[in-house]
Amino acid sequence: MITNFSWTKQWYPITPISYLELSHPTAITLLGKKLVIWRDKHQKWVAMDDTCPHKLAQLSLGSIHENGNLMCRHHGWCFDGTGKCTNIPMLSDEKASKTACNSERSQVTTYPTQVLQGLLWIWPDNSLTAFEDSASKQPAVMPEYQLDSSATDWFMSEVPVGYTVSVESSFDPSHAQFLHEGIAGFSPERAIPMQHFEVFGELSAEDGFTRISHN
Repeated sequence: MITNFSWTKQWYPITPISYLELSHPTAITLLGKKLVIWRDKHQKWVAMDDTCPHKLAQLSLGSIHENGNLMCRHHGWCFDGTGKCTNIPMLSDEKASKTACNSERSQVTTYPTQVLQGLLWIWPDNSLTAFEDSASKQPAVMPEYQLDSSATDWFMSEVPVGYTVSVESSFDPSHAQFLHEGIAGFSPERAIPMQHFEVFGELSAEDGFTRISHN
């Protein structure tokens, strides 16, 4: 039921991997959450809160340290791919440094990620069971038989509309030839009246829907 739908417990396609830089972190906003994306020393893409627990500086303004961890630009605190603080440069006492790094107050919240069909997907839930929950659900990817990876050419654009307008547009394919003119072959000259829409299966907030139009 739609009333039970959780916006955070879903996989969201964020960006083509080819758009991301390996040498420095990238800032994004997802469902109002300020996140930072970066690749750790294990070659895994990490998504975490874009806030250093020390002085709340943006971690996305930092850099990837030579050891493969994310270093905050403000005081050099370093974090690994699990969000654990690994180094506090201004603490010279080894015991104090170990205590501080092991404290929950020095941790940064991380979110499940995965790469599928050339896209980075993020599960923006920060509950204790987020990683377990995300493993039980797969992203809504394109069926492999419909995807020619050798011919895939990604493009992205920013539009000044809310999510509800985007969802509404998905029910209105007749707009594509006009609004998306010049992209992926769309053109007003190819526009034709669309009639007799038919939905196959159950319309679900979790599983989406399949629709066929007959012209």
